[in-house]
Amino acid sequence: MGLANMLAKESRAWWRTRRWWIQCVLWLLLLNGTMWLNLKNGVSGPSAGLVFLMVAGLAVSIAAISMGQDSILGERHSGTAAWVLSKPMRRTAFVLAKLIALSLGLLATGIVLPGVIAYFQLRANGLSHFLSVAGWAKAMGLVYLTVLFYLTLALLLATFFHGRGPVLGISLLVLMSGMMSFSSALVLKHAPWLVAVLPWQLLADVGSKKPLAALVAVGQHLPTVTPIIGTAAWCVLFVAVAIWRFRQEEF
Repeated sequence: MGLANMLAKESRAWWRTRRWWIQCVLWLLLLNGTMWLNLKNGVSGPSAGLVFLMVAGLAVSIAAISMGQDSILGERHSGTAAWVLSKPMRRTAFVLAKLIALSLGLLATGIVLPGVIAYFQLRANGLSHFLSVAGWAKAMGLVYLTVLFYLTLALLLATFFHGRGPVLGISLLVLMSGMMSFSSALVLKHAPWLVAVLPWQLLADVGSKKPLAALVAVGQHLPTVTPIIGTAAWCVLFVAVAIWRFRQEEF
């Protein structure tokens, strides 16, 4: 009950304000601008493509974390959530509307648009022979799966904590632990099983393991699909727990 109305409200916040084109310009400048600078400065096409995938996964995930936590905490602190939920609306619809609107907005502005332009940038710089549309689409799909992981994690944490500090801190700690060499080395030493169930290996080198996105982009066989399945499972679990926790909240 109330999902359609709430989703329409959240979608208007994306597509009937300046938000959508500001997001488009931001990601084009950051992601495709970085690609252009790398190619201009002599970085090889494959290396520039890998950097693009990593930067996209990192930057859009950070944006997803910020938007995800603010979508819950912002309305809770302002009192809007209590007012909205006083209407005939289920709390499940409240959480799902936030998730759907944010995930579709980030998909269009932070994944599809810069991803399409990046594909043509790479093809124009000598990768037309082994970079297929399907391969690049799969690679960008793994970037999006990573973004969904951190978006749903932020939504989950925002239902448990009332302050932004813990939500941002925990989410960014999980994100950066797989992106930085010294932290990933500690993970491989003390808890190597985490690599198999978290999204780190999708976009980054973890030890001697190559990024799965880089492999699918050029049509190579994946050594494992466990991180993909594990990341998708975490997304579903985060959403389910977030809905359960939000239904226990008192306003």
